[in-house]
Amino acid sequence: MTDIRERLASNDRIMVVAPHPDDESIATGGVLLHAASVHAPVRVLYMTDGEDNPWAQRATEGNWRITSDDRRRWGARRRREALDALARLGVPPEAVGFLQFADQRLTSLLVEGVDEAARRLAEEIAAWKPTALFVPSLEDRHPDHSATSVIAQLALTRRECDAQPQVFTYTVHAPRGYERKGRLLALSGPEREAKKQAILCHASQLKLRRRFLLRFLEEPERFELGQPAAMAADATHPLRLLGANCEEWSFAIRDSFRLAVDRATLFLISQGDGEVNSMSLRIPYRDGRAGLFHPNGGDVMGEVTTHKNGSHLEVTIASPRLRHADLRLAKVELWWDRRLWFFDRWPWLSFGLPTRRMTLPRSESEDHVRSYAGR
Repeated sequence: MTDIRERLASNDRIMVVAPHPDDESIATGGVLLHAASVHAPVRVLYMTDGEDNPWAQRATEGNWRITSDDRRRWGARRRREALDALARLGVPPEAVGFLQFADQRLTSLLVEGVDEAARRLAEEIAAWKPTALFVPSLEDRHPDHSATSVIAQLALTRRECDAQPQVFTYTVHAPRGYERKGRLLALSGPEREAKKQAILCHASQLKLRRRFLLRFLEEPERFELGQPAAMAADATHPLRLLGANCEEWSFAIRDSFRLAVDRATLFLISQGDGEVNSMSLRIPYRDGRAGLFHPNGGDVMGEVTTHKNGSHLEVTIASPRLRHADLRLAKVELWWDRRLWFFDRWPWLSFGLPTRRMTLPRSESEDHVRSYAGR
């Protein structure tokens, strides 16, 4: 198995994109230590401040009620912890950036403001011009992690992002039965101790997650080169693409008790005519048809049809807006899972992204489509 050190030298420019403070230490602490040892330039970006972290905050501070001011203070604390941790890993404060998107809302951001997120990350990548980019995997169960992976993919397709880095993906919250594989970085004794001290700097997370965080010292860091292949053909996933052509997309969703009693949402991301567009629709469980509307209640712009077919629910979306759009990513999310379990039951499915550079549309509500079927 290839040691990733062989791919990282002093002439590399390394960028790590972390969804929250602490992900940089547990997933890429060894990478950052190696970069410091060979004097390779490093840039670390945080998508969020990790401010919406209520159970850890309650356990640490002993207050049940958490206000918006409490969350802002918690986010500031986590930023300080991140800087302390990075200092243990040889990364100076001037090499760190905080994008400050809303914690626990990166998936929503993909639907509501895909342009803003991809644009800001693309600007950072274009300015830094990394040769090696470390981002979360689409397979990560945490929705902020998988959404960060999507945003990074979209950022790399923007016209102004002229960097062509090697992309390495890491998985922090692995799905059940996940086999850790890929290129590895084994830590020496001193490196393991430095990584441990970095992890311990995240004191706000230790009350509830100490064992989980320190578990990442027990094995080498592992990275996939690019996103895992053939995700769209995953037989265990309940969502299957039946067809995407002309003005119609069709999906089969495996029937289940959860789908029947929960409020399932289908998220879709497409590219076409130099634009990236997002769509989310509530999946009606019963057979029927419903209009596809703009979020602001404009004219009907299409139709959603659902039909039970044996053990599957078939969902067809028809709209002239799909005529020049290529489906790129899809995800099924259950309402109760998001609120009680939080982690994703199923990952995003990737249908491939183009290598050509594209320009994203303005972040306006009419550029994003939502179906109110079932309301």
